[in-house]
Amino acid sequence: MNRAIKIGVVLVVVLVVAVGGAYTYYGSQIAPVDNEGTVSFYVEPGSTVRGIAGLLEREGVIRNADAFSLYIRLSGYSEPLRSGHYEVDTPVHLDELLEILSRGGRSDRETVTVVIPEGLKVEQTVTILTQAGLGDREVYLELARQGAFDYPFLGYPEDPRIAFRLEGFLFPDTYQFYADATEEQILGRMLARFDEVMVPEYRTRADELGKSVLEIVTMASIVEKEAVKADERARIAGVFYNRLDRGMRFESCATVQFLFEEPKERLFNRDLEIESPYNTYLNTGFPPGPIAAPGRASLEAALWPEEHDYLFFVARSDGSHAFNRTYAGHLEDKNAGR
Repeated sequence: MNRAIKIGVVLVVVLVVAVGGAYTYYGSQIAPVDNEGTVSFYVEPGSTVRGIAGLLEREGVIRNADAFSLYIRLSGYSEPLRSGHYEVDTPVHLDELLEILSRGGRSDRETVTVVIPEGLKVEQTVTILTQAGLGDREVYLELARQGAFDYPFLGYPEDPRIAFRLEGFLFPDTYQFYADATEEQILGRMLARFDEVMVPEYRTRADELGKSVLEIVTMASIVEKEAVKADERARIAGVFYNRLDRGMRFESCATVQFLFEEPKERLFNRDLEIESPYNTYLNTGFPPGPIAAPGRASLEAALWPEEHDYLFFVARSDGSHAFNRTYAGHLEDKNAGR
């Protein structure tokens, strides 16, 4: 057997082994779970397959969310997965589980609809939840500080400067919660929604920019608080990235407003001199963490900023901004009251 044939044979063997190994792993991941018991969970109306898969994995109904989603695609399963309250006995085969989910769950359990707008701090989100009759404020805040939520995007090194570990990650959306849901379940749902929105494409793009998920969410939170006009989000993000690249301070008023329990109608020079790692008038680079929970549009602006050479912007009376490349031009814009 000549050398070329030998190499060909080896490559075929390697390919067969690799494919066989992948198939074996896939088979192990779609096998029923080992634990026995009854698992209760709620599927929100409008949930995607990926979102339901993540929920099932977290609740211990399935082994692997990605394998579950792939199984649906490969099997050609076309029935919609329906919302509602479910109680499933485990272990359960995926075919049986899909049949259960296609029938729809019970809807007789009392639910509360809550709207969480973009741009809120943890304390503001908690206020909305408790005003809706859901949970205890102090329990929420303690969970936001050091709750044991297992998500990769929360795996950044512990930083004593960050008051709430969940700051920026309680995704703004319209939710339906069970009236008797625990504080941990409610915050977990909001984190799961962030995880669903932060698709692999976003994470890959963050890597391309050389930024961590924490930095992207931090940038997005600043954009969320600075932008009023939707079409200016990416441009504002571009300004901050330009300043970052040049070693300039962000000088974002939004990061100073973060220091107050309630935002001020107007910031004074003394406010810009407050000693805090979040004060980007005094510190270069990103603040320690997000200053609010950004929505999808601001996340995308932070991931795909507009390319330009602007370094400054100032608000106009209509909420739009005047952008400038030079400080002299920026001063003219400010003095013109534009």
